[in-house]
Amino acid sequence: MSRTLLPLAAALAIACGLATAPSTAAPPKPKAITCPFLENGHVTFDLPAKLGALPAAIDFDYGVKAKEFSFRDGNLFLLAMDEEEPTRVRIMISAQRDKNTGAYAGQIFVDMGGNQLMLHNGPVRCTVGPV
Repeated sequence: MSRTLLPLAAALAIACGLATAPSTAAPPKPKAITCPFLENGHVTFDLPAKLGALPAAIDFDYGVKAKEFSFRDGNLFLLAMDEEEPTRVRIMISAQRDKNTGAYAGQIFVDMGGNQLMLHNGPVRCTVGPV
């Protein structure tokens, strides 16, 4: 490489991030999604750190385990089943991001019953915030 191109190549490498010092930036803070429904009900869970992963724990009236989860392209989807009765759907949320507010508006279906079904199906507005 000629002497006149070396400074240009170095400047280009720095601009492209190829010749930078190790980053000291803090890792991204964990975020939680909260979806209130009815007067006192809510579903809250942490966003998984890895794309395609399922939420590890879901705060709900009954023990549930996420079966399906997607949070991309302005869409939120969660399907969670009862831990003790894995064929029983306890939570299903399907919502889209509102560009004006940043909240996710859509529908929620929950089964809040013990031995009997106690179903609620209605609108939901989920928010994303720090844990």
